[in-house]
Amino acid sequence: MRSLDKVYALDKRKAGAILAYLILSEQTRETRGRLSALLWSDSDEEHARASLRQSIRDLKQIELKTGVQFLVLDKLSVGIDPNVLRTDLAALRHALRDRDFPTVDGILARSDRSLCIGLQDCDPVFDNWIGMISTQWSDGLTHQLSKSLNEANSSLAERKAIAGCILRLDPFHESAVVSMLGALHREGGYARARVFFERYVSDLRSELDLAPPREIIRQLERFKTAAQDGADAQPQAAFDPAAPRQLVERPTIVLVTEKHRSADAHIQFALVSELSATLSRFRHWTAIHTELDRDTMRSGSVETLRAAVGETADLAVMINASDDEDEPHFDISCRTIATGVLQFSTTAPREPAAWRPVFNEICARVASRLQLVISTTRLHRIDEQSPNYISAYDNWLDGQRLSTLWRKDTDAVAIARYEEAIRQDPSLACAYSSLAVILNSRWIVLPGYPVESADLDRAFDLAKKAVALDPLDHRNQVNLAWSHLLARRWELAEFHFGLAHDLNAANPATLIAYSLFSAFIGNHQRAVDLSRRSFELNPLHEPHYHGYHATVAFLAGDLQGCVEAVEKSDGLFPDIRGWSAAAHAFMGDDAKAATDFRIFLKGVTTAWHNGERPTRRSAIDWFKNVFPIRLDADRARLSEGIDRASRLA
Repeated sequence: MRSLDKVYALDKRKAGAILAYLILSEQTRETRGRLSALLWSDSDEEHARASLRQSIRDLKQIELKTGVQFLVLDKLSVGIDPNVLRTDLAALRHALRDRDFPTVDGILARSDRSLCIGLQDCDPVFDNWIGMISTQWSDGLTHQLSKSLNEANSSLAERKAIAGCILRLDPFHESAVVSMLGALHREGGYARARVFFERYVSDLRSELDLAPPREIIRQLERFKTAAQDGADAQPQAAFDPAAPRQLVERPTIVLVTEKHRSADAHIQFALVSELSATLSRFRHWTAIHTELDRDTMRSGSVETLRAAVGETADLAVMINASDDEDEPHFDISCRTIATGVLQFSTTAPREPAAWRPVFNEICARVASRLQLVISTTRLHRIDEQSPNYISAYDNWLDGQRLSTLWRKDTDAVAIARYEEAIRQDPSLACAYSSLAVILNSRWIVLPGYPVESADLDRAFDLAKKAVALDPLDHRNQVNLAWSHLLARRWELAEFHFGLAHDLNAANPATLIAYSLFSAFIGNHQRAVDLSRRSFELNPLHEPHYHGYHATVAFLAGDLQGCVEAVEKSDGLFPDIRGWSAAAHAFMGDDAKAATDFRIFLKGVTTAWHNGERPTRRSAIDWFKNVFPIRLDADRARLSEGIDRASRLA
């Protein structure tokens, strides 16, 4: 920290982490409970809060030294006064606004492509959060600089400066590399451009095991041809087209638009940009964009499409401008490359006055459906391959399919799939995460299963491993949140669910899980809103969505909604009729309450974890106590409802 040209070191890293969190989260205020969970996640609440109080005292010492009163404190929260603090991030924003790219470059030169250097290893949860924030900040800044790079009114000097800024954030950004090569060639000819190119190729190979893009190779070849010393040796690395090897196969989605549609080019570009941005938040696939001529786009030929986009692509999302002059719009369809099967279709308005409010909504729906389509497409390949050649990724997908059946026998097979995926690729984060899900869900799939079993400890370790490997995958954050929830670590569960939502607010599976969590902790309005949104985004309305919503509705006081959701859940969970039995009992429908209770008792008895027949009281007590419900009033209401239904039966 600097004040009146003096530098004051933040000697206490946890104090610095608190200050960094309050600045970067842009909330300027946070609860003491959440800060304790963020920075002392391995401590019990009493010790964590004591440590937080000490860190606050450390920050007060900084106030005394600097003479700047920046803390805002009360019994429940810790905050800062943003009006008395100036940060390098704010200076960066101002420099970007003023197109002062040398200043931007100077600030970035100190950032090392990350935020809060020196605060790593404060706590695994804080490290997770700062990693996500750093990535989002870097991606957003790169996107903003890229837009400036492509502006027609940028001078050559500006383009070089912008390219330099981008390359500090992403050394392999193709447009920035092209611009920098061109600028260096203009300044120092082929020799200077070649020096930069060789360093770029060396870094690309050593860090990513990639060959340089062909367009960049061709650019250097043009410079060489035009150079007076054209006999100079070519850098051998530049012409090796060998493709990188990938341990884990990732699906590829190709966004396909029509060439030379000048009338709607700007609107079409906006749609593709928004869709690409949405898809980019799904880290388990790759999204690319290509253009095809009108005849190829509209031929409907699978062979033509496959030849145009390549055999390695999995899905093609075709975006066509319609010829309907009365209602101008874009037709959007998704087809599998392997079979040509139409997976879904939708439309987007083309009228300039109408598209802005709805593009994000359309992109969210498209992204949601793509996640469902990807699984089907990839699983189809399993049937065509020998098991010896199934990739780790496909093993994971097969485990996903099996685990959604919520049965003891299929869970056992799914566990084997996930463990095999981990054996094949120990860095496959989603396999650890999904295995944690099964271990965390046995308490509901197998009624009476000991909740305090070693499975939960193993699940917690697996979930932490998944987040450590890939903290930006929203599924990993969700599954770690479940581990915290089952251990009644409410603040940490809230934190990781919030991260998952921030990472991917367009994923219905994340939203329905966040909804159920919100219901369990008593935030019923948020639970209802998230559940509604998840149903809007998921076109299939799978049974477990209805099962989750039954709990959300009951705890929110929507008894009829609970009953309707149970009816649509297809009896997926053994406990599900307990919720509708309690709801009917409160609504005064004694006959239905009794009937549903008997179905509940039969389902729980059939699925009882050890194969024995539980007593009526054991089944009821299990139902009352198994759910991680935070509020006493919510637990009491559930207990009263199931007891009423039991007496009626």
